[in-house]
Amino acid sequence: MDWESAKVYGYMIEPDIQVNINQSRIINIKLLANEKGTSAIKLRKTMMRLFIYLLENADSKVIGNEEILTNVWDKYGLSSSSQRLWQVMHCLRNKLSTLGIAEDFITRTEEDHVRGFCINKERVTPIYYFDTKNL
Repeated sequence: MDWESAKVYGYMIEPDIQVNINQSRIINIKLLANEKGTSAIKLRKTMMRLFIYLLENADSKVIGNEEILTNVWDKYGLSSSSQRLWQVMHCLRNKLSTLGIAEDFITRTEEDHVRGFCINKERVTPIYYFDTKNL
């Protein structure tokens, strides 16, 4: 198989959380059998785009607020603002916590006068698939 034809299907966060990009769903596999608590959530488009952008750039460096606003809002013809970023990020963190993802998974930080967010890449593993048309 040619890795150049591989596409990202989703992500695993630590051992139990699966992010399904196409369905905009995040699932705690460990909680699926447990009827108590939330085992899956579905995110709205912009919130999912924000989360995927952070995961794609999870290399332990700061992803600046302006970079996020441009790539998550502006490129899609949406109105961006720092307040909107804060609001969506706050809701995203709350939703992730219902699945058992630690509050410090997405950290707010500043580096070299750039304010933004950071995800530790050690906690994220991409899941790939191969497009059978290209095999």
